[in-house]
Amino acid sequence: MTASFTLAILPDTQKYSQSYPQIFTSQTRWIAEHKEDLNIAFVLHEGDVTNGNVEYHWENAKASMSVLDGVLPYAIVLGNHDMGPGGDCTVRKSPLFNRYFPVSKYEQLSTFGGTFEPHSIENSFHLFYAGETEWLVVALEYLPRDQVLEWANGIIAAHTSRRVIFLTHSHVCSDNSLHGSRSVHKWDPADYRISNEVGGVNNGIDVWDKLLKKHRSVFMAFNGHFVENGGSSLVSKAGDAGNQVIQMLANYQSMDNGGNGYLRLVECAPSKGRISVRTYSPFLDEYLSDSRNQFTLTGLGLADL
Repeated sequence: MTASFTLAILPDTQKYSQSYPQIFTSQTRWIAEHKEDLNIAFVLHEGDVTNGNVEYHWENAKASMSVLDGVLPYAIVLGNHDMGPGGDCTVRKSPLFNRYFPVSKYEQLSTFGGTFEPHSIENSFHLFYAGETEWLVVALEYLPRDQVLEWANGIIAAHTSRRVIFLTHSHVCSDNSLHGSRSVHKWDPADYRISNEVGGVNNGIDVWDKLLKKHRSVFMAFNGHFVENGGSSLVSKAGDAGNQVIQMLANYQSMDNGGNGYLRLVECAPSKGRISVRTYSPFLDEYLSDSRNQFTLTGLGLADL
């Protein structure tokens, strides 16, 4: 078993599901074709799977993601465009998401851990082994409720031997800070009607304080949603135990064709305390080589838990 592996990150696919399904499929087909040579272990979809939470968007998304079925495990989280009539984010429940990506689909996988609510895939966790390390993926809803964060705390606490990868739609903002940590940040969670539901809403800084910083096993976090500054941003913060948590935004939907097919490849070498990030488009067969989209982080101190 090689000591390094790759995570494939799919940023917001909302415009692909609506208008460019062939670009979406080019991403998942490329990931499947390069599973072996890149040692891809897991695929993470950052939410806003659709643009309007309507049937044909979900049909397109299912067709594209199904390319990975039987090839690679993947986790998907809901974005604001995936909830409510027309994607207006007025309610949390997303029947279409659960119809096209039902819990029963995941239950067949050895990597599937469970969900917050039975028969609802909005909040889930997954387990895999790669890079000579045991991993736990915690995948949470958009602006997660308090009770969901309490559940996630319990899941992490029950798997203390596993390093944690956190996945949600909104977390790191475009200015290299956690959403909600600065007064200038747009898209205040209180502006969404889902904030009136039991448990309310938690933005990036809330999730950090209530969940991520509490556990020394938390290592990485991924999200989409924000588009300013090219849709790429990075935050590294020390948790309560001194562990560095690498948290990154990737979202290219403001580019031509709804994102030009760019996805993130995160190569992890736990034994060397290093991760390397590249941003590639199978649609264009091109990399983004600027420092926001191609970089290596070292000295991450990934000692045994």
